[in-house]
Amino acid sequence: MSLENLLMFAGALVVLFLTPGPGIAAMIARTLDAGPWHAAMYGVGILTGDIFWFTLAVTGLAAVADQLGAFWLVAKLIGAGYLGYMAFKAFWSAYTGARPKPVFPSGSKRGWAATYVAGVAMPLSNPKPIVFYLTLVPAFVPIEAITAWSYAAMVAIMIVLAIPAAAVYIIGAHKARDWMQTPAVRKGTDIVTGLVMTAIAVILLLR
Repeated sequence: MSLENLLMFAGALVVLFLTPGPGIAAMIARTLDAGPWHAAMYGVGILTGDIFWFTLAVTGLAAVADQLGAFWLVAKLIGAGYLGYMAFKAFWSAYTGARPKPVFPSGSKRGWAATYVAGVAMPLSNPKPIVFYLTLVPAFVPIEAITAWSYAAMVAIMIVLAIPAAAVYIIGAHKARDWMQTPAVRKGTDIVTGLVMTAIAVILLLR
């Protein structure tokens, strides 16, 4: 594995991580809804799903993915269900003017786990990372040249690049969060958030 291959892989990841998509939109909405730390946990889930697809590509198991239709259906249902729940909370907040009580207490292990699992489900059912890791990665990197060490290095690159990319969106959304707490602005942003989450959920189910 050459340094040039690693740099090409890193450059492709930058484009993947910074290009707006359903995952980023959901992470921003999670920031506005529950704060930056829950959004960060959602991002960790997304990264886990990305690493899954990358591992599938480098181990030559991409063909197996075609036989796992039931698995992808479950991933879609989990991701869409969680997004639908977020959309419901946003619409409820816009309707009542008050934040609904969360299903899980703030900071509870079940709350963190639900956020993480929903994050994992996002890339598992989103065509963007699927196409990138299973078709584009082999174009940048000679799969046959990947060793255990180069695999570890590439996963490390993914983690190092994912953190600042996610931070850009999370911090930006968090800074705007206080301004969005005024009643009129919050109602509008709740409606927009609900519509965005509903649209993403529908897209995941239809693709």
